[in-house]
Amino acid sequence: MGSRAINTSRTSRRILHQEDGAGSVFGIFAVVMILLLGGVALDATNLWRYQQMLKQTADVAAHAGTVQLASGGDATNAYNAAFALVEANMPQSWYGNLFANPQADIEVVHYDPDTDLLGGSGPLNAVAVTLRRDGDSGNPVPTYLLRIADIMNMGDSTDLSQWNVKTRGVAAFVGTKKCVSTDGLYAQGELNLTSSSDFGPGYCLHSQDKVWMPQKNAFAKGTGISMPNLDNCGGKCDDAANPGATSASFERNLIMPNLSDHIASVEQAFLGTGDTAIRDSFFRDKPLGDLSPLAAIGVNTGSITQKGQRINLSQSDFESLTKIPSGLMYNVSCSGGAKSIQFGSPKGNTKKSGFGGGTIDVSDVAVVTNCALDFGSNAKVAASMILTTLESSNASITASSGAMVGTATGVCDASAQSVILGKSDMNVPADFAGSNVGFVIDGDIHLSASSSSSTINHSGLSLHASGQIKVAANHTFDPCSNPPSGLIPALKVIRHVVPTGNFFVTASTSVN
Repeated sequence: MGSRAINTSRTSRRILHQEDGAGSVFGIFAVVMILLLGGVALDATNLWRYQQMLKQTADVAAHAGTVQLASGGDATNAYNAAFALVEANMPQSWYGNLFANPQADIEVVHYDPDTDLLGGSGPLNAVAVTLRRDGDSGNPVPTYLLRIADIMNMGDSTDLSQWNVKTRGVAAFVGTKKCVSTDGLYAQGELNLTSSSDFGPGYCLHSQDKVWMPQKNAFAKGTGISMPNLDNCGGKCDDAANPGATSASFERNLIMPNLSDHIASVEQAFLGTGDTAIRDSFFRDKPLGDLSPLAAIGVNTGSITQKGQRINLSQSDFESLTKIPSGLMYNVSCSGGAKSIQFGSPKGNTKKSGFGGGTIDVSDVAVVTNCALDFGSNAKVAASMILTTLESSNASITASSGAMVGTATGVCDASAQSVILGKSDMNVPADFAGSNVGFVIDGDIHLSASSSSSTINHSGLSLHASGQIKVAANHTFDPCSNPPSGLIPALKVIRHVVPTGNFFVTASTSVN
């Protein structure tokens, strides 16, 4: 057999130029890169989806729990409501476990809006809900194609097979920031204004039903007109009908307290059968007056040793006083044919038998009574609290033109504030409501038209009614910005808050 020489140079060149299979290598690489990029997009979208679902569910669950607190429920009610909302929105049977420990992840706590902190001492007014899909819940969010990146990772090994996601929502039942309960007209029913009234900056109008004001009411910058649905304003919440109303109007659902319960709690505080903090605060700056008028009607004044002390009197004894000594709490009862206390001179200036005239000028006292309240034309009440528990189909608080509760316009001393509370309607003339005064009525409030065309000016007037509020024309309303004293109910809203140290949504992977 003959031999043939091998041309090594030609063979080498053929091997070097042979590229069969190279396309497959680059094709596989390209597919891997496409899958990796697609995996990043797919898994990032899936992560965003769970972030949004967890955050929204935490927020609505916290809100549901806080609604229970706002409605008078306790911590158990709030916890159960929040837990139920989590299950309703993201049922465990479908999404898996969302808690490390439900008892720890659903918190019913105190939120302090001044410090922006959760916890500490104070009433339970907030619910915080933490939801998670992570290692702590044993239910992280799985990835699909992103884990391929681990193959190409030359550094620390990172487990991209799952995402750890955690979020927290916090809702609190707190006072409003926009409006102050001591400066405004607040009706749970309709708020009805006529025309030609001016509202200064910081003064608010609110109805849980609707606000009706035909025209020519002026609203300064910084005023507020609110109701749950602005459509109920009937097109009058605009500048064309009422100048300044467009920027002043907004939709709001206020949490307005049960006024009957509020009045009962104030009554108990002053009678000493409830929390006396309100009573003690009221009398802190009140002077104890001359007790001789009480001695004159047979009251043992030797036993009166401190401010705020309770004095039990009949309606006739109270009216027979030549002066109402300041600094005391009078528990006045009507019995027999007596149905009302007459403040000021009786109507027609005809003195009743035994009428002492002490109720003409009343200052720095508290009165709790089951009588109706009738204010004569010369009655003046200042720096006092008067509460009637009478429940009647008729108005239990009435007045003649000329009578006034409160101080002169522009006087905004919180210690001189007067408050009238009643469990039936109030029907009084426009000039009866002075300044630095609040009315809390479990019924309707009607301020009728003035007997003259003059404008009635108010500073720091607040009206709170469980029914309607009707205000006739020609008023000016300006704020005093006094803080709520406990006598006037605080207006609150449920709002989502972001306390110091709170987190919205966190997401991470596990590093091995």
